[in-house]
Amino acid sequence: MSKIDLEIRQEPRDRLFFDQYQYRMQFRLRFAWCMRSLDHGDLDRRLTNYHGRYRAGADALYPADRETHANLHNMCDLLRALPASCKIMIQYDQVFLYTNELGTLAYMSRVYYIDRIMTGEAVAVYPRNTVMLQNPVHQYRTFLKSQWWDLDTSARVKKFLLGRQDLFRIPKSFREKLERPGRLATRDHHFVDHDDPDLLLMLSLVCPGIINKTLPIQAK
Repeated sequence: MSKIDLEIRQEPRDRLFFDQYQYRMQFRLRFAWCMRSLDHGDLDRRLTNYHGRYRAGADALYPADRETHANLHNMCDLLRALPASCKIMIQYDQVFLYTNELGTLAYMSRVYYIDRIMTGEAVAVYPRNTVMLQNPVHQYRTFLKSQWWDLDTSARVKKFLLGRQDLFRIPKSFREKLERPGRLATRDHHFVDHDDPDLLLMLSLVCPGIINKTLPIQAK
């Protein structure tokens, strides 16, 4: 099976997936979260707990449930049989595979009971550790650390950033979070764009430890 048969979408990046894998595959399988350990006994326990909590009992299974359970057990066997070099991640009903073997994607794409299959190929065309944007306005992007801040620190951060929106570009979702009352929880995907590096010193004085990393911004 060729890349064309698999409809692999090229993804321009600054590195391979996880700095190691050329290909990725994502697909949906209901109750995939129950097989995170890829252990059949653990899978059965999680399914039993789920049905015992949300159904009349663990034995109250519809025919479709039994088929789903059989598919999950089969998928456990398939994933365990993949080469050790293949990275497997499971989030909710989504399974993610990362590999350097095109044959692994072809093999898994033939599984009849999975859907919403997406495949991608990392194409390293951008400089590393650089944010690439169309028509960038600022020179730097600073990412914040994931942490809950106390009320006093939260108030200082909010006042500092919201009071300097002429100097920082704050994404809408993060700005809305800053505008809410109460404690602030920053996440590692939160960022601000800016020009003057001295602003980071000021932010660090307002809230020591809030900065995760700063990357240069370049035009695509």
